Amino acid sequence: MSHDAPPRYPLGLPLPIWPPRAAADALLIAPWARIDARDRDRADTGRVSARSAAVWTVLVGALCLTFQRFIAMNGQVQDWIALRLGELLSLLTGSTISPGMFDLLSHMGWVLGCVTFYMVVPSLLLRFGFGVAPSSAYLAPRDYLAHLPLYLLLFAPVGILVFAVSLSPAFQEQYPFFTAPTHGGAASAIGLQLTWELAYGVQFFALEYFFRGFLLRGLAAELGSMAVLLMVIPYCMIHFGKPLPECIGSIVAGLVLGTLAMDTRSIWGGVTVHVAVAWQMDLAALWQKGWFDNLLQ
Repeated sequence: MSHDAPPRYPLGLPLPIWPPRAAADALLIAPWARIDARDRDRADTGRVSARSAAVWTVLVGALCLTFQRFIAMNGQVQDWIALRLGELLSLLTGSTISPGMFDLLSHMGWVLGCVTFYMVVPSLLLRFGFGVAPSSAYLAPRDYLAHLPLYLLLFAPVGILVFAVSLSPAFQEQYPFFTAPTHGGAASAIGLQLTWELAYGVQFFALEYFFRGFLLRGLAAELGSMAVLLMVIPYCMIHFGKPLPECIGSIVAGLVLGTLAMDTRSIWGGVTVHVAVAWQMDLAALWQKGWFDNLLQ
């Protein structure tokens, strides 16, 4: 197999996937060997050296995570963005925005911050710092359909676990981040909730680009497959404050999705799994809270 060609798993699956030792070899060890052979000391870093690319990736990545925490996740900043967006909507529609719409716009401020610090800033570094296309950070959907069964296999146990965990009060308190009020009517509530879920999906696309695209792409030439291990640490840390099972699960997800992203040179499988899990979590939480029942009243 050429180093330039993405791997082709049988039927999209790295078989055998059992026993655990075989699964670890199929999902981690063997792909790491392919990644090292293809990328270590060979990945294109544009106008900078492999060492410089790694240094700048870590420094800019750390700054982006810092700004994400203290700016994008700042409630006052989110409310300021909501006020500005609300003023624009009021100007366009000639009516004041409802409290539910203001809450949605505040959450949109968070999404905007995620897109800025997870995607826009890293893309600027790749384009103007390294001199490479931002799309080189595994944005191409390479053999997406061929690998889709593997990602669906990874999603299946998580999907089952989500419904079980959704019974927990801690889970229902955490999710969804935004719940559309139902007192304004079913059509309004559904519209607001769908708008949020689409924006929520965009946020996960930006997150996957940052962790499984930008970080791994920038570290590939210097660290090879070990870039995955480095990426898992901050990825786990952004889950601090969420339920313990989710934090632990992020370690496994980071390892597997990071390895697959580097191996296939595409983040789209990870985007699919992440968005599917996130939407299922919101759906399960809304169901357990009786949101759908309230729509019918």
